[in-house]
Amino acid sequence: MQITFDPHNPQECATIARLLGTTAQPETAQPETAPAQTAQPDTAPAQPETAPAQTAQPDTAPAQPETAQPETAPDTAPAQPETAPAQTAQPETDCHGMVHDDTIHSTPASKNADGSWRAKRGQKEAYEAAIAAATGKDAPAPAPQGMPVPQPASAAPATPPAPIDYNTMAERFVAKMADPDGLPAEYEAIYTALSIDYDDLETNQTSIARLWNYMDAVDNGDDHDGCVRHAMSA
Repeated sequence: MQITFDPHNPQECATIARLLGTTAQPETAQPETAPAQTAQPDTAPAQPETAPAQTAQPDTAPAQPETAQPETAPDTAPAQPETAPAQTAQPETDCHGMVHDDTIHSTPASKNADGSWRAKRGQKEAYEAAIAAATGKDAPAPAPQGMPVPQPASAAPATPPAPIDYNTMAERFVAKMADPDGLPAEYEAIYTALSIDYDDLETNQTSIARLWNYMDAVDNGDDHDGCVRHAMSA
């Protein structure tokens, strides 16, 4: 037997069920359309638009230390003295090669016109002996004490000597007057011994020559009497 019923009618389904002795279980109506699928979230992580910047790698090359330049080596050479050491001063000598000797030479030291040391007054013999020893010549024999020393005669000159200028003689004579050891006697005594008249001295060539020769004898170490003899015999 075929029973026709509307499965969608609950009452008809319940009647059929009673008829059959079973409780009809209504069909669960299926929705006409399948439920919409829940949108699954996009689980893929969004990729960044740009790649992350690479971390700058430090320059691993070790910095080279600056090489210190060696300082200029000091000059170890010993400093040279600016000037050579002074040489030991050599004693002054006269034209005979003699060193000044206070015992036979005048003090303070002075020289004659020929470059010889001036003799000390009263030391003529020792003075001449020293010159002879220095030059290798024989010294004249000393005269006996108290005896006048003879003067050698001088040969007559072929031509008369040139006249001596008065001013030149006067300057020399005044310089000896200012020197304590310049003249062995006062000038008035010298004038008297040489027969010199002061009034005509400037023009009298004989008087000028006598004073000049007197001073030459003084430079040779003669005393007053010896200078007078030399001046009067010249």
